[in-house]
Amino acid sequence: MRQIVGVLAVLATLGVGARPGWARVDLLERLEQKGIITAAERKELEAQQAPAVPAAPNHLSYRSRDGRFSGRIYGYGQVRYTFRELEDAENQSSFSVQRTRVGLKGHAFRKNLKYKVYVNVYSGNEKGTDLFDFFGDYAFAPWFAVKAGAYKVPYGVQWNVSASKLQFVERSGVDATFRFDRDTGVTVHGKLAGGLSYDAGVFNGEGRNRNNSGDGHLYVGRVVWAPLGGSPLAGEPSLKRPDRPQVFLAASVAYDDDVASHTRKNLNGRLTALGTSDVVSLGGFAGVAYRGFSLRAEGHRRRIDPKADGVDDETATGLYVQGGALVWRDVVEVAGRYEFFDPNTDESDDLTQSYGMALNVFFNGHRNKIQADWFRIRDQDGPGSAATEDRFRVQYQVAF
Repeated sequence: MRQIVGVLAVLATLGVGARPGWARVDLLERLEQKGIITAAERKELEAQQAPAVPAAPNHLSYRSRDGRFSGRIYGYGQVRYTFRELEDAENQSSFSVQRTRVGLKGHAFRKNLKYKVYVNVYSGNEKGTDLFDFFGDYAFAPWFAVKAGAYKVPYGVQWNVSASKLQFVERSGVDATFRFDRDTGVTVHGKLAGGLSYDAGVFNGEGRNRNNSGDGHLYVGRVVWAPLGGSPLAGEPSLKRPDRPQVFLAASVAYDDDVASHTRKNLNGRLTALGTSDVVSLGGFAGVAYRGFSLRAEGHRRRIDPKADGVDDETATGLYVQGGALVWRDVVEVAGRYEFFDPNTDESDDLTQSYGMALNVFFNGHRNKIQADWFRIRDQDGPGSAATEDRFRVQYQVAF
């Protein structure tokens, strides 16, 4: 009997002799009508043999028939060419697979329990598979949700925009210097009235996929205000062409207690010299988007307080401003960016500044696009001395 039912279930799943999506129901209904199975057995087989249906026609996705489970496979890949003309060194020309990433996200058991699993297969010089995100996110109410696991630290704005939805080939150097990367911890977050949202969390503070080496932690908080709709975290170019101006404001604060020199890549250069330290960071963001035009600015200030006696505090600041406009339909965009970074405000003649422009061609929005940008970078290394670099990049991206 089990073998017969199994064969029938396979035939039903394949849709033999019946319309797609209806074969299983028709066959089981006939078996019940002939008295071969009972109504209870039919109901059980319906639940067991075909528990999922397509969830969205344009994605690799599924959802259970009772709506309790869903999942979507997604990812993207980037192929990049980079040319660097260096003033005091040999030029560099290189092709690379910059990013190849794939993930699964959806909800489980109930719609307000979301999950995400995200894996980096390849990223520049980082070879091998690496877990980027793994978390559950339960919403008790729109204004209060709890997220736990490994994911991007909710500090700043540009870092929390997907690398697949950037206005330039890469994020700014300012973001690379001040962000907190991914980490493991817990966040409470929610959306309040008037377009206000918040995040507050505590993390190991040791960076991606690292356990805590002591009892210090990273504490972060962020508020985002979008009173006229939209979100600065959704993507940088304004491809949706909002009919009325969308205004975005955000502020972030972070306190990293006892961060060590072997962790946090963007701090290694300083902590190697300063040793284990407390790090306090402040960030501010402002942006606007309107009918294909966008303008964004983000600044950061960071103070490193070394634990060792006799070692002075060190304060760094940075700012980027970038804007762009769709010049032909939703296909061609031009953009410009300026940024500066001061690694130590107590010293002079140590600024890094850059300015550049970008050209983007969207074949299918961010899912299929080519981006090109050029930057001139000037890095001061003392009074009257600076190294200059011209950098040109072209990148093709496909996402699903």
